[in-house]
Amino acid sequence: MNILVLAAEIPATSSMPGSPRLFNLCRLLAKNHRLSLITGCQLKERQQWFSDDSRTAEVFQSVTILPDSPNPSWWNKQRHRLHLAPHFQTQYLKPDYHQKVLDIIDGRLVGPPSVDLIYVDGLGMTQYAETNPTVPVVVDLHDSLTLLYSRLVKRETRLLKKFLLHLEKRSIAKREQSLPKFCRLMITNSEIDEQVIKSLAPSSKTLTITNGVDMDYFASPTERRESNRLIFTGVMDYGPNEDAVLYFGKEIFPKVRKNFPAVEFWIVGSGPSSDIRSLVSQPGVYVTGRVDDIRPYLESAGIFVCPLRYGAGMKNKVLAAMAMRTPVVATPMSLDGIEVTPGKNVLVADGAEAFAKQIGSLLTDRPLARYLGEEGYKLVAEKYSWTARGRVLESILMHIAAEFDHARLVVPPLAAQALSAK
Repeated sequence: MNILVLAAEIPATSSMPGSPRLFNLCRLLAKNHRLSLITGCQLKERQQWFSDDSRTAEVFQSVTILPDSPNPSWWNKQRHRLHLAPHFQTQYLKPDYHQKVLDIIDGRLVGPPSVDLIYVDGLGMTQYAETNPTVPVVVDLHDSLTLLYSRLVKRETRLLKKFLLHLEKRSIAKREQSLPKFCRLMITNSEIDEQVIKSLAPSSKTLTITNGVDMDYFASPTERRESNRLIFTGVMDYGPNEDAVLYFGKEIFPKVRKNFPAVEFWIVGSGPSSDIRSLVSQPGVYVTGRVDDIRPYLESAGIFVCPLRYGAGMKNKVLAAMAMRTPVVATPMSLDGIEVTPGKNVLVADGAEAFAKQIGSLLTDRPLARYLGEEGYKLVAEKYSWTARGRVLESILMHIAAEFDHARLVVPPLAAQALSAK
């Protein structure tokens, strides 16, 4: 099967900043199918990282980088506002660019080899797939942006900002509601997100394929050294991550350090803001920026902290920490979609005082920390490998292509079972 993949940004491999979901799913699909990628690229350095990864050539038969998106004119900004379009939609904001992207995709669809299915990564790229009725379209939304913005609205206290976020949430909800008109299937990475999509579009076909972890890449040492290092990882210019880091650095870490003066807080990931960098003025706080390999930092840490207060979807960072046998302390929201057992494979806390107390319990009780790390590793090894998710996705895509093309009569049983459950 020939699959055309549309992505807003170059997929992150396991060694790159960002979610490795798309790359790992495509890596498994590429074993039996031919994949072509059309993608945006906001950071040229990211394109180099992608090209340097030896696995990239094994996944995509061809890679087309979309042209840079231009700055919108004043008039087009007003058209965009009048249409109450979501922030990512380019039809009114950048009409020439919008048409150029459509032309690139259309050129790929009419040229050999033929495309059997379009696989869209993220809500933003769906706008370029709705005008091709001759090819079935599947979108992996990852998270429901309606859910994310609903949580943002609840957290915002400034009235004007709250109102603007509410308008954006409405426009995004309208977009997610429209997807069944041209998408055969909407995929999310947690059942919470799937429920939101289903509530917006009850007749839609939806499916949850949870995130996984590359167990080969995040190979864990069986023996871990004791460490007073706390670590948080992620792309730091992403709003929920920045909020979590600032919340931890200002409200939780001082409480921990008061009782454990030798403890350190390491903030590891690309794009830290000036507010995040300013945390280094506190004793024991370190900000690395982007690192070439995150594994040594996870391996040297005593505890992975995930104090997210808003967001959506399953958190890859938590799965990666568990795969490295790093004990995890997290807020309930950080664990959406992960079948954890509090006290067995993770410690859960809501509120600064409770979070600091849970960290203190692990710094004091090293056997408990080792137990949590080992049980966390067992959980992800059993339930969250990418291999199992790739098999389900492949079966689903083959089923959809077969439905679309009546000449294909074989419906993979795994796909039929997964969809009938919906």
